[in-house]
Amino acid sequence: MALFDELSPELAPFARDLVYAADLARLQPQVTSTRRTHSQQARLYRGYLANPQRAYPVAPPGYSSHEYGEAFDMVVTPMEALADVGYTWQQWGGGWNPDDAVHFELPGASERAKQRGREQENKSPFLVELASSLPFGLPLSLVLDFLGIPASARKSVTPEQEQYLRALAVRSGLR
Repeated sequence: MALFDELSPELAPFARDLVYAADLARLQPQVTSTRRTHSQQARLYRGYLANPQRAYPVAPPGYSSHEYGEAFDMVVTPMEALADVGYTWQQWGGGWNPDDAVHFELPGASERAKQRGREQENKSPFLVELASSLPFGLPLSLVLDFLGIPASARKSVTPEQEQYLRALAVRSGLR
């Protein structure tokens, strides 16, 4: 299944096997989410904050195991059978919690995601890191102009943009 290709290699084969087992049990499994981008997670989280009565919790962006390819969400019919599917997943060594019954993950994935989220909060923004690595006296605005980054886009940088900018800075000899 191509939808599991974005999951970590440690998770993907077991996710496929769980879906296959649920299908054999005639539970009509449907995977509703695998890896999410930071912006996808942010959108889901904003929706959760707007409606906290939602059926399932949503982690803040940066704190979700979905962002790291270590989790997937799946529903079955009837939904009451999720407890059995979750039990099977736990017996196979996976992480599952009835409070978020659609969520299946690698063992310890939620804890690792929380740690990664805390590390990102404590990390200097990329533009600050870039500025501190520049030769003395070279203004950051000049470098950003050289890289083609308009002033309006310099205030908030997504993780995907940061990754691109880091690679561009290396290729340009700035890091």
